[in-house]
Amino acid sequence: MHIAIIGGGFSGLTAAYLLEKQGIKVTVYEKQSILGGHCQTLKKKRLPVEMGTAFCFNEEIRELLHTLNVPFTERFTYRHFLDENHQKTEHLTHKEVPLLLEELERLKEILTSLRVPDESTDYFMTKELMIPLGEFLRKHQMKYIRSVMTPYLSSYGFGNSEEIMAYYAFSILNLSTIHSFIRGDKLLFISEGVSEIIRKLGEEIGDIRYGAEITEILPHDKKVRITTTHGVSEYDKVLLATMVKPEILKDAYLKTFMGRLDVNSYVSCAYEVSDRNIVTTYYRSNFDEKEKIQFFHTYKEKDQTVLVAYAYGELHDGLIRSMTEDIRKAGVKIRHLITARQWQIFPHIRPEYQKEDLYAELKAYQKTSDIHLIGSLVSKPALSSLYSSVKKHVRETF
Repeated sequence: MHIAIIGGGFSGLTAAYLLEKQGIKVTVYEKQSILGGHCQTLKKKRLPVEMGTAFCFNEEIRELLHTLNVPFTERFTYRHFLDENHQKTEHLTHKEVPLLLEELERLKEILTSLRVPDESTDYFMTKELMIPLGEFLRKHQMKYIRSVMTPYLSSYGFGNSEEIMAYYAFSILNLSTIHSFIRGDKLLFISEGVSEIIRKLGEEIGDIRYGAEITEILPHDKKVRITTTHGVSEYDKVLLATMVKPEILKDAYLKTFMGRLDVNSYVSCAYEVSDRNIVTTYYRSNFDEKEKIQFFHTYKEKDQTVLVAYAYGELHDGLIRSMTEDIRKAGVKIRHLITARQWQIFPHIRPEYQKEDLYAELKAYQKTSDIHLIGSLVSKPALSSLYSSVKKHVRETF
């Protein structure tokens, strides 16, 4: 058996690694000249600085890190919130916390009645949740839950609470994750940066092909034929771990599905700063606002500090100037901008094409197809969730 994997990011490389461990021949196609996708670590001298994926949450990812011998640390992340005047403010007051907990109990009852799985790594669609998150929370009078969810959905690029559908929001921020944020649980950071996971995975994979544009993926005579600008090859199955142009998919169902996916634009900017005592800071008045700084996080080592700030929207000079000014207004002394990156994240079905049980339908279809969608195309884009989802798919399919 010979499997092709399209996409050399975390999901694609994890699938390839798990398959090769089973003795299955694998070829990975990566259109860029480097691996990693959203796992990109910048090095400032010896200081790893995450420009994309920054941390992990749950226990599942530890298994992979231990197997690959990738060192990691777990630490608390302290958070500040700023008001519209760039002054520190409470996220929730002490009086509001009991009201939040009451809302969470009601939310748990509602999601349980809708049979929404709290620990599922893959997306689901339920009719009652096929409305914007903001509308759902107003309907059930959950303003404090909105106060807790909005900063993280907005800051991590998932968008405005009036635009993101409730089923996606409760997949990304399920009850367990919400409680983790409220408790301030430790987060897991890769000691040498997430690019170290990519490097270790890449070392285990024998056939990785770079820089070739795929022009056709065609089911052909019980095989799947892949045509690239460099040639033609046939495989027993193809796993798509990244979005491709719908027209290259010569499978009507998957072509339609791929054509209905959209992504969110997301920006990260890294600055060298003078300050040492800076904690992760959220801009409360900017939540739900496109092209406004959402939060910043810092990386420190000895005599150097690098601050990475995030916004969702398109990268342009005006946005960089605005983010820089807002950081300065928070009292941070910026030395200079190191780099700015544009990302396209969170593949999701556009609202006009949503349909109850759509992801269950896709999963059923793939049982009879030799072309499968994996990774962030079907799962929330967090390393722990992607690992669990890909591992499950490999186990059930091969």
